[in-house]
Amino acid sequence: MGENEATRRRVCRLAPCPSYDVEGMESWLSELAQEGLLLEQDGFFVGLAFFSRAEPCAARYRLEAAQRSTSLWSENGGEPDEEQLALGEKYGWNYVAKRGDFYIYRSLEPSARELNTDPKVQALALNAVKKRQISALVSLLFWILLYPLLVLRSGPLLTILQLGTWRFLLCALLALWFVADSLRATIYLGRLQRKLREGLSLDRKKNWRKRSAWRQVKGFVQLGLVIALALVCLQRIGSSALGEDRIPLDQYAGELPFPTMTDFVGEEAVGYRQTMYGVGLGFHSLREWSDWLAPRCIDYAEHACVDLADGSALNGGLYVEYYQLLSPALAKGLAMELHGWASREQGFAPLELPALGADYAVAYTDELHFPNLILQRGNVTVHVFFSQTSETFTLPLEDWAQAFADALPEA
Repeated sequence: MGENEATRRRVCRLAPCPSYDVEGMESWLSELAQEGLLLEQDGFFVGLAFFSRAEPCAARYRLEAAQRSTSLWSENGGEPDEEQLALGEKYGWNYVAKRGDFYIYRSLEPSARELNTDPKVQALALNAVKKRQISALVSLLFWILLYPLLVLRSGPLLTILQLGTWRFLLCALLALWFVADSLRATIYLGRLQRKLREGLSLDRKKNWRKRSAWRQVKGFVQLGLVIALALVCLQRIGSSALGEDRIPLDQYAGELPFPTMTDFVGEEAVGYRQTMYGVGLGFHSLREWSDWLAPRCIDYAEHACVDLADGSALNGGLYVEYYQLLSPALAKGLAMELHGWASREQGFAPLELPALGADYAVAYTDELHFPNLILQRGNVTVHVFFSQTSETFTLPLEDWAQAFADALPEA
């Protein structure tokens, strides 16, 4: 029976074997052919396999190690070249699909010779796949561990608070899961290669049913978690980009636990006007949220001009990151983390501070040459950036720093 005689009624199955399990995948596909299910052309998609109904047959499947990347963006779209296809057809093998780093060929001819008859040659062919797998594992570890530290310039505690503890834990779980899968694939390929180097043939009758139910459940759970996390992160990014999670300051009905620009000058203020607009850009607005590790967090941005009774004006931008954490130890850790990352930035220069009565207090200028303040007392940490642009009035650092210190809760 030829492949074109298959009845085109599609059947979808979740692959019970990982893409690198050559023996298990070959055995599974061959057994399904005996049940009348033939893998469709390009029949794999995100772990799902699509089959066409046919007459039961003794089809054989072989997974051939791809010598170059099978990525859609690689040369020839990751498909085998014309010479490979022609050679396979010459010996009675038709290319069907790619899965992971392997090309899948099928033969319906019982007398067709094997594509590769020498195990040691097969072992050499696996070198390219194993190298790509090791490279993928190293890249994964880089993106998970080093990239956030080197590029995003954010420490672990601040990242957790900004992203949300439960989102961070979900990301960490998936990251560890992917790392474990990648490490398992690397180990398997190494063992398979050693087996072939010893001249042993592959097990074409491998029992793929062993742990297949667990692998399928794991695959569904992993896919579901990835989709859920992607949707949640997209929603979070979209809300942040559009400013939907921010409240204009004139619409905020809560009580702020720190001073504002008007509080700096007190009774001397006779007028107030906003100087920057655009909630989506973070101007003159705030975001307030709660986290498992921090019951109250506020990201505050005020751009205003405060007119004083003597005709002068306090003009500038006040940015405040306020974190009320579960414990003083967490608050101290966050303050040190903020200070540590700031000290690595270009333009960092420490500033003198008077005794403010805080457990942790540092001030510095950044590349914008405006002062920053980090304070911690008890379970509260606050980071303040205050840019003053008025030519008629400048509030000394000591004064507004003391105002923030006075607003901190008693230890």
